[in-house]
Amino acid sequence: MGNAQGLVMLRPYPLSLFSVAAVLPLLVFGCNGGELHGGDEYHGEGVEESSEELREFNGTVEEAARRFCSTGAVRGLALEIVDEIRAMRPGLLEAVDGHPQISLAPVVIPYLQAPAARALRRALERRRGSVLAVNSVLRTLPQQYLLYRWYQTGRCGIPLAAPPGRSNHETALAIDIESHGAWRNALEAEGFSWLGSRDPVHFDYVEGGSDLRTLSVLAFQRLWNRHHPEDRIAEDGIYGAQTESRLRQAPAQGFGRMGPRGGTTGDDERADGVRRLPIAFAWRRDSGGAYTFTAQADRRVEAIDYVVDGHLIGRGRRAESPNFAIRYTFQVAASDRKIEVNGYDARGRLIARGVGLIDTIPGTGVYVRMTGDAEYEIGLERAPAGVAAIEVDADGFPVVDGASGARRSTRLAVQSRFNLLGRRNFEIRTYGSDGRLRGTLRRSIVLE
Repeated sequence: MGNAQGLVMLRPYPLSLFSVAAVLPLLVFGCNGGELHGGDEYHGEGVEESSEELREFNGTVEEAARRFCSTGAVRGLALEIVDEIRAMRPGLLEAVDGHPQISLAPVVIPYLQAPAARALRRALERRRGSVLAVNSVLRTLPQQYLLYRWYQTGRCGIPLAAPPGRSNHETALAIDIESHGAWRNALEAEGFSWLGSRDPVHFDYVEGGSDLRTLSVLAFQRLWNRHHPEDRIAEDGIYGAQTESRLRQAPAQGFGRMGPRGGTTGDDERADGVRRLPIAFAWRRDSGGAYTFTAQADRRVEAIDYVVDGHLIGRGRRAESPNFAIRYTFQVAASDRKIEVNGYDARGRLIARGVGLIDTIPGTGVYVRMTGDAEYEIGLERAPAGVAAIEVDADGFPVVDGASGARRSTRLAVQSRFNLLGRRNFEIRTYGSDGRLRGTLRRSIVLE
């Protein structure tokens, strides 16, 4: 929930912890998830706290809840959670700060799900020259924890708040704004739904996106486990007693920004407990239908086996070819075939691995291949002449091509690092040069 009408809005601040040392009225907002709205406006004006005091605070989330009345007290941890979400779901979130028509309160985490962010920008276009004052956008798990603790303990003017993991703002589809009457038509025209008189500053984007509240919980669980391997908790996205206990103990300023885990750069312990190095591999099909497979692997790898649907099709040796090249012609044309690339050291031990999918058919094929540690490329082979670009979704979330930075890839391939491994479902949409959708292809693969 945003602050009450008539309060002075502060100009936008960059995404650093805070950029000024003056004493500021840092506001907290008590807008609840839809399941807790009851027709009242829930406003919570915080006490005056200096940015210097918040910046120098090095206590836990629970200590922040007892000491401060600003969600800015856990901003460092909140930003680490955002980084983790963006690593798990590339392209899911888009920043909404920096727009000349948006004024953000200092405590705002300026991210929305991509469809909502684009809709918000379109709404701004409808009222060019007007400034939209935003009091709340994405709220991460520790921020919601503070609000809920303040509600439970009767602190900070919060008469009601949703439990962590249940606020609409944790979906990155909700915004609280000033001057809601002036902006209502523009926002509703672009897919935002006004909550009404029971919470007049609150708008939810309802024409796209997904409920990612469990993803925020999962992001924290992964952060905790990465920094506390001796005290691991379940990574299930459920806000239970274990997660709450560790959240209370977590450092409010973050774990130290080790960065989101998109895979390690050295040995990586996979789910089966075996440490394996990544293998980047590729193939080329000639006009006669024969395939040449090549791979790049750590210097410790001396030989690589190429296996398709459980059948060994050839072994490449470093001593014979620095890129482990083999040549093979498939006797069966089939789609959605699993390819495994296994690397062995000089003693014959399996130390490296890559996985993917290959369509061994004459016509248009889909491929998935490992290009690095937890990094994959999804693309088309032998695409029809009319196909000019593709878009790829992973489990319903858009994937931005890491090679070109584009959502719609004209190179007919999308490369991305996937922090969330296991089974992933890909949807590949093809577009003509006129921008029209031509077709959709789907593949499912277990990423390792």
